[in-house]
Amino acid sequence: MSGDSRDWDLPIFRPQMGRRVRGARASTDLPLRTAIFLRLARGLGRPGNSGRQSRARCDVRLPPNARRCVVKARYVPMGDRGPKAARAHLAYIERDGVERDGSPGRMFGPEGEVRRDDFGAPIAGEKRQFRFIIGPEDGEALDLRDYTRRLVDRMEKDLGRKLRWAAVCHYDTDNPHVHLVVRGVDARNQELRIDRTYISESLRLRARELATRELGPRSALEVRRQLDREVSQERLTTVDRQLATIAGPERTVRLADIARAADARKLSRPHAVRRLENLERLHLAERLSPASWRLEEGWQEALKRLGERGDIIKRMHQALGRAVTTPRIFEAGSAPVEGVVRRKGLHDEQTGAPFVIVETERQEAHYVRVPLSAREQLRVGERVRVAEVPAKWVTAPDQAIAREAGLHGGIYSATEHERRLRLKPMVIAGRPVPPDAIVAVNLRRLERLARHQLVTPMPDGSWKVPSNLLDVLREREKTHPQHRIQIDRLDRTPDQARPRGPTLD
Repeated sequence: MSGDSRDWDLPIFRPQMGRRVRGARASTDLPLRTAIFLRLARGLGRPGNSGRQSRARCDVRLPPNARRCVVKARYVPMGDRGPKAARAHLAYIERDGVERDGSPGRMFGPEGEVRRDDFGAPIAGEKRQFRFIIGPEDGEALDLRDYTRRLVDRMEKDLGRKLRWAAVCHYDTDNPHVHLVVRGVDARNQELRIDRTYISESLRLRARELATRELGPRSALEVRRQLDREVSQERLTTVDRQLATIAGPERTVRLADIARAADARKLSRPHAVRRLENLERLHLAERLSPASWRLEEGWQEALKRLGERGDIIKRMHQALGRAVTTPRIFEAGSAPVEGVVRRKGLHDEQTGAPFVIVETERQEAHYVRVPLSAREQLRVGERVRVAEVPAKWVTAPDQAIAREAGLHGGIYSATEHERRLRLKPMVIAGRPVPPDAIVAVNLRRLERLARHQLVTPMPDGSWKVPSNLLDVLREREKTHPQHRIQIDRLDRTPDQARPRGPTLD
């Protein structure tokens, strides 16, 4: 400062870091570090702040030889049929013979065993549920109950909230696994949303992290044995996924590329070569030279189909309790089948999609994926006829949607339609149908039509419906034919083959 006396009466500048708290005296100003933490606490850590869902946090770094884990996830909306389907799913995961000692499944939660009726009771405001199947590698060596509790504890820390959950351990397969159900309302009765990335990636990383901590990383011998098994399997494997990254868009794999990948990605060159030779045997790869292969177009999808077929045949062996000499899978284009229903089960544990095994007079066992409506109606021991029939594109909801949109300038509004239905209730088969149930069916149909780009969702929740929707759908029956499975229940005596009862579609 200069020695000029004219500057002496200016206020002394004393810089301070941080900011003044609103409404507080200057003597209570906070340091920068404290102010930042308080600001973060107000913005991110406020309980019950469910209006804006914060992104789940998960920072997991796994070693290259970490334990593997399969995690399958499904988001289930709780619409008009949701509660009934949820109760059926809980009953399924507690079915007979799934515990280690062959007893029925026992549901448990954070504090111990849980009664199914208590956990499955309706919760106001629940819009969805989350279902997970978690299968850690070498799960038979883990205490799956303790493992599940610790995994959910990690989930709660990542999501920043306490969850309502229950689980059942299954030991009835070669790979022990856990069925975990998380309710759509948390412990504070706030709506629960889980980030898509967390479900698809982060949860599996957490599961792998816990399994690795419990059992330790895989040894070099374990990794080699796993690769030895994979190179000859007729399904998509981890070696195939690594080969796909090496091949690139041209689908060409060279030994030089494998050598570089062996250094960078820990891919075993001998195993990669043996896998390519097996893909060549399956006609999914072509050898261009002694040092290069070209993978066929669609080779990964073909391996997925082969793996699914192998799983189905294995499921048939387990369901019938014996080896099936002539297994058949009822698929698109299959000829009609008549026989006796020998077993029923679930084709997909996540979705609840059922199957039946129909055995013909020639002792041929046919695996048939059937509609959900057939799961309870079909009985083991009755004779049925299974056939593939054309499916109509135009449905009753399509006609209702087109009619309602035509009255409102090509716009379908669920709110307006429900209001009109309340003024004039609809009766189907002699029974009144709730207006909200009718509208819910129409909305599901509109969502499916939107996937075919036949209708357009509007920002206000309404739908733009073209005036020629029904004509377009009828034309699609010719250009894009679809089929469905029809099951007719036949009389038990072989000489009486007329259909009995309703058709299942």
